[in-house]
Amino acid sequence: MEHPPSRFASLRLDRRVYILGSAGLIRSIGRSATFVFLPLVLANVYHLSFVVIGLLIAGIVPVSTLSFLAGGYLSDRHGRRPFAVFPSFVSVGVMLALWAFLDRGVLVVMGLWALNSLFMGVTRPVQNAMIGDVTPPSLRVTAFGVQRVFTNTGFALSPAIGGFLATFYGLPSLFLFAGITSAVEGVLLLFLLRESHAGSALSGRSAFSSLSSPFRDRLFVGVLVVLVGLSILMNQFGTPLSLFLGAVRAVPYSEFGLIYAVNGLLVVLLQLPISRMVERRKQYMAWMAAGSLAYGASFLLFDAADAFPFYVAAMSLLTVGEDIVSPTQQTLVASFSGEDQRGSYFGAYSATTNASRVVGPVVGTLLLGVGAVGSTLLWGGMFGVSVLVAGAFLLLRREARFRIRPRDGSPRAYASAADQMLSGEPGA
Repeated sequence: MEHPPSRFASLRLDRRVYILGSAGLIRSIGRSATFVFLPLVLANVYHLSFVVIGLLIAGIVPVSTLSFLAGGYLSDRHGRRPFAVFPSFVSVGVMLALWAFLDRGVLVVMGLWALNSLFMGVTRPVQNAMIGDVTPPSLRVTAFGVQRVFTNTGFALSPAIGGFLATFYGLPSLFLFAGITSAVEGVLLLFLLRESHAGSALSGRSAFSSLSSPFRDRLFVGVLVVLVGLSILMNQFGTPLSLFLGAVRAVPYSEFGLIYAVNGLLVVLLQLPISRMVERRKQYMAWMAAGSLAYGASFLLFDAADAFPFYVAAMSLLTVGEDIVSPTQQTLVASFSGEDQRGSYFGAYSATTNASRVVGPVVGTLLLGVGAVGSTLLWGGMFGVSVLVAGAFLLLRREARFRIRPRDGSPRAYASAADQMLSGEPGA
């Protein structure tokens, strides 16, 4: 069923979009810096090679992949709110433990990081599904864009704060700060977030059937495959780019934080105008192709850059690509499912794209470790990947248009292909 929303008049969005966005703002202010600086902890505190760092980061991927699937499925069956709220309180304990034990060994650090990834993996598809639950199809790009504006407002601040804390108080202080903000996030969600989907019965299906249903949707699987390629591009923003700037090019911590802060700042300034532009034209696959190419071009610019202003220009171009593809791909996922399976579809999407993190950081760090030509091989190769991904989105455009833009605009038109096959209806 569709929930009657309580709306803010300005953007006609349900209040829960803003509550989840506000929680994302607080979470991002605290925890984004830990994500950005963790590779530098492993490089500068434990003196590990780039390849080992990439393997350690990739080793966390199976944990978060399984938690994505579990979180989406459990929220479909038992309701979204518990799985959207309580993982924040687990992060409080994990971040405080990292603050206290950051120098106690790599196994301690990565074990705690894996625990945090487990619970954060549960909550991510659930919060995305909640936004899909309470937002009509015509406003989903804007709703997910609003969420990104809140989150990236925090990200605009977090790396700069992290750079300051790391410079004057040491790297462990980042995790103390993240623990404090996680507590604030949890309290906000606990007291303000209302349920969007109370859960539904399996209707004769086994748990395995429900979990695997998105992977039996042929067109959705095709989109997921292309999104994996896009995710490999987007994952270079994390560990490989962090090591490239901080270790290969030896950018100072203060400038390092500001370069990443540009990303968050430009999301705040550009995300809503770009989202509205994408929403007006509704050529979602064409926009995904354009955003992918922007990513690839930005990596070429990073490789050519040799001073702070040029790194900022490269980050600005990357951010434009990110502003296009991030809310649009979430809108695509929401458009493929009905409410009773939306958590499972977002779980499948999060798990599949997250699995590409096994490839992204390892390939990126491996190429960076090759030598003087490593960065050119990495960023030139990523540009090639962006061209392939853009072409694949354009090839899928015709087949996907009826699933993305149903004729009647109703929620029922978003039933999955698996459900259509079960009911004997022809697929799109």
